[in-house]
Amino acid sequence: MKVANYLSWDVTQFENEFGDEIEMDIIQYTNEYQITVNICDQQPPYRDITATATHPRSKKQAAKKAMTLLYKQAYPELFN
Repeated sequence: MKVANYLSWDVTQFENEFGDEIEMDIIQYTNEYQITVNICDQQPPYRDITATATHPRSKKQAAKKAMTLLYKQAYPELFN
């Protein structure tokens, strides 16, 4: 993970349509956005699922890619 030379770093938490809490880290570098999303359950069955995506210009596109990757891991029955 690149730590130096970032322009901004923001963390957001929200509940998705399945009732899972999602944490989204949004890091803006000079040449790209990097989004990391996590599902960390507080109750059984415990899951710790993470996905990361980047996009050279669009925070929205990086978030969309990361959420798609996360959902494919967390809800495989939706992506058969």
